[in-house]
Amino acid sequence: MSQAFHLAHAFTARWEGGLSDHPADPGGLTKYGLSLRWVRDLAEKARAACPRHTRDCSTCPAATPCGWRELDLNTDGDVDAADVRACTREQAAKLFRQHFWEKLSCGRLPLPLAVSLYDGAVNMGGPRAVRQLQRAMNLTGEAELDDYSPIAEDGQMGPRTRELAEALAEARLDYYAARQSLRLREHFYRDLAARRPSMKAFLPGWRNRLRGLADYLAQLERGAI
Repeated sequence: MSQAFHLAHAFTARWEGGLSDHPADPGGLTKYGLSLRWVRDLAEKARAACPRHTRDCSTCPAATPCGWRELDLNTDGDVDAADVRACTREQAAKLFRQHFWEKLSCGRLPLPLAVSLYDGAVNMGGPRAVRQLQRAMNLTGEAELDDYSPIAEDGQMGPRTRELAEALAEARLDYYAARQSLRLREHFYRDLAARRPSMKAFLPGWRNRLRGLADYLAQLERGAI
């Protein structure tokens, strides 16, 4: 486990608690941040991507690593709510690392931006978290950099996004941009709660998480962690 991922996940794991099945949560049954809806979505994608196109994954003789088998956390031959209930912290961390940290190339970003992006991706999805980070970096670059070209806010972690992240880090603006992304994230949460009243129950927890992340970034900046 890389040191950067360890630092990022150490914060996120604090806020992804045990088994929960809140009626207002669109993700459904959740444990350690692993939601039933997300697991089922990954399972369908893994099945669709399988070159064997096996109808019954539980009987597939494939010896190579399989995304579907990795989701059968209780090894009973299917992927369902029982797998969420059986999930361990280690299994959740492994899946988050694969589908968020590595997929979004967080390890190629300056640490504060990687930490902010990773936690946002786990909490509200990768594309939205990337768009917020891109917006935050654009706002910071426009206001603070002498040589600046805006990047597309498209939710794709491409080379231009990484280049701007590196430019901000060189100018010692990476922590500033990370904090800017938290402000955008809070605005999203407030807007979501306003549009969908059933989500208001989660707003205090989301805001507490953001305050916690701001404090965590401050500790990282001071070298206290």
